[in-house]
Amino acid sequence: MTTPDKNYTTPPPIPAQAALEFLQDVRQLVGFQQAIGIEGYPRTPELTHFIAKQPQPAAPAPQQTTAATMPTIPETTLAALYTEMQGCQRCPRHQSRSRVITEEGSTGVKLLIIGDAPSAEDDLSGLPMSGEPGLLLDKMLAAIGLNRTKIHLSLLTRCHAPEPLNQEAMETCLPFLLKEITLIDPKIICTMGPLAAQKLLHTSRPLSQLRGRFHAFQGIPLMPTFSPEFLLKNEEMKKATWLDLQMIQKKIQSG
Repeated sequence: MTTPDKNYTTPPPIPAQAALEFLQDVRQLVGFQQAIGIEGYPRTPELTHFIAKQPQPAAPAPQQTTAATMPTIPETTLAALYTEMQGCQRCPRHQSRSRVITEEGSTGVKLLIIGDAPSAEDDLSGLPMSGEPGLLLDKMLAAIGLNRTKIHLSLLTRCHAPEPLNQEAMETCLPFLLKEITLIDPKIICTMGPLAAQKLLHTSRPLSQLRGRFHAFQGIPLMPTFSPEFLLKNEEMKKATWLDLQMIQKKIQSG
């Protein structure tokens, strides 16, 4: 018969509400990962060591990307910037695109919305947020008293391709986006999708942790939220997105 360890104490029970919130967070995270195409996780050496409970050597600190190492875009106008984008062949994604996706060159707007990547519908129309996701975006904007003529739409990457985004594509397109932000000079930025938010905020935190509050990007309030594409597959997240949009509306009205 095993003698009980007198030094062992039973851990306190997890409150029911905390357990429910944890399960909801897990459900949202799984839904989010499925929406962006993650169907499994490769068995990497790090994961194998973790499962085997073997100590891992300390990983070298990730190299920080600085303005000095990032490709720069010279001083230009918005129209000239878009012309330069149309001829871009800096990464392999240009091989599968029909066109480079840009907006119609509006500046002086209060709200800039940035998506992650163009869809197949965008590739056909030549404009961001087309098709069914675009219709949902129009409804979202109308709910806070806006429409496409009063905002500017942009993207982290500009070429549609069948394969998921990779770091090369995002790093290649980022200087274009940063220059576009400077030229537009918005009062508020709303990123719709995880990758644009993570790239601009220099974080790997999931979107579920980033949304719901404003962050600072070069002195501009930035609100991360879910994309229309994601919401079409995960309708239960529309309420959270609506709360984000209401915060944006109040910020615009107060400014």
